[in-house]
Amino acid sequence: MKYIDFKRYKFSTIFKNINFRRYKFSTIFKNINFRRYKYISFYVAGFVVFIGFIYLNIPMFFSYDKSKIEDLIYKGFNIKCSIQGKVKYSFLPTPRIKFNDFIIKDFFDNNKILGKVKNAEIKISFYNLYDESKFDYTKIILKNAKINFDLRKLNKYKKYSKKEFNSKPISLTRGEINFIEGKKNIAIIKNANFKFNSSKNSDRAILKGEFLGDKIHISLENKKKDNNSSKIFIIKLLDLKLFTKVNIFDSSSDKNSISGNVLFRNEKNRLSAIFDYKDDRIIIKKANLKNFFTNGKFNGEIRILPYFNFDLNMDLKKINFNKLYSFLIGLDEKNKKNLFKINNKINGQLNLTGDKIYSKYGLIDSFESRVKFVNGNIIFDQLLLDLGKLGAADITGIIKNEKKFTHFIFENNIFLDNLKRLYNKFGIYNKPNISSNLFISGNLDLVNLNIHLYEISNNQKLKNEDVAYIEKEFNNLILEDGYASLFNFLKLKEFIRLVLIETN
Repeated sequence: MKYIDFKRYKFSTIFKNINFRRYKFSTIFKNINFRRYKYISFYVAGFVVFIGFIYLNIPMFFSYDKSKIEDLIYKGFNIKCSIQGKVKYSFLPTPRIKFNDFIIKDFFDNNKILGKVKNAEIKISFYNLYDESKFDYTKIILKNAKINFDLRKLNKYKKYSKKEFNSKPISLTRGEINFIEGKKNIAIIKNANFKFNSSKNSDRAILKGEFLGDKIHISLENKKKDNNSSKIFIIKLLDLKLFTKVNIFDSSSDKNSISGNVLFRNEKNRLSAIFDYKDDRIIIKKANLKNFFTNGKFNGEIRILPYFNFDLNMDLKKINFNKLYSFLIGLDEKNKKNLFKINNKINGQLNLTGDKIYSKYGLIDSFESRVKFVNGNIIFDQLLLDLGKLGAADITGIIKNEKKFTHFIFENNIFLDNLKRLYNKFGIYNKPNISSNLFISGNLDLVNLNIHLYEISNNQKLKNEDVAYIEKEFNNLILEDGYASLFNFLKLKEFIRLVLIETN
């Protein structure tokens, strides 16, 4: 090529010497009889469809070895399984292998069953359909599945997913997810639909279903980074309008710890917190609480395993008792009866203070309490009420929760600093001679709202007939209309005036 001098040849003159007008291209096309070939496009399309149909049906002639498919499912989806039913191939709507009676084995014990699936499908790539050994499984679809998660193995599941779980897309439709503790059922998500997808940058899982009669939406996104990773966990209960978002990331100071923040929102109720998580403990460093009747801050510790337990300190800056009162009397009868019902799995201690209580009549200025939750019962080690210039009240007791009743067994000491102010506050004009210290013990039925008084004493015990009279009037006046009258100052004022006049 180096001996050829292209400059010697003037290609432009070649095209100039060609007279394109001499050639009538229209006559060339006129001499072609396109009518003879008008169906050729249909023939070509039909041929392509026919070849494609044959290609898509090649896997029908394979005999599928269940054990090989099980191994491929484990490699592609990290699912230990057993196929009990028949295996067949279908190319509609896309190439896939179908089978039924699909058993998902426990991650840690092959002899135990994690879930049962009536029907399952594995999507196959269009490439290499002619060779069974080269099948590329792209997605697994589980239909009518029943999955059981044992909460006792929660820590093991967490470690397994962090170290070993790496899967191609997984889809579950019309499933049922049960949360159990041994043989005991804890909770269930019905009509569950689950999707999991993984990419280089993130893993994403979405679960939708029905939980406790509400529609639930759960999403988890695991963002992958070289030096650090973060997880975004979102829960929505649509009917309750409840929204929870948790952002978790690895701690920069401790490799065995993770840090994060959480946002909880339900209409006008809002909670946000910054926390650390280590050794199955959530350490709340800073949290803010705000709702329609109060706002404040809290911190403390929540232990998840082996049992749920907490130790929290909560400081409420202000409490609008008028709004709280409206909320209480607005509850339906079922919620009123279950107002103090606590799940026996919730155990812990709460140190609670209220710096300022705003109410129409200003009876209580502030309070301080130390409360324990033990096996469904609520124990008041201390409940100190600041009555302002009137004095103070100290209450101890326990709310016992049983299936058929909820009782508050209490002891109450009332210390009066200013009797003159008491008389003015409650409109007592004859000013009877009463003690500045008063002790009351009794049992308040929180379901039927009825009180039984054990003892009332000042300098000495009141007579049984006086105690019975006070008990009767309390039930008739203070508990006449349930919570509406229990927290009504005017009812309390009428009761105090009546009792002081009659007992004196």
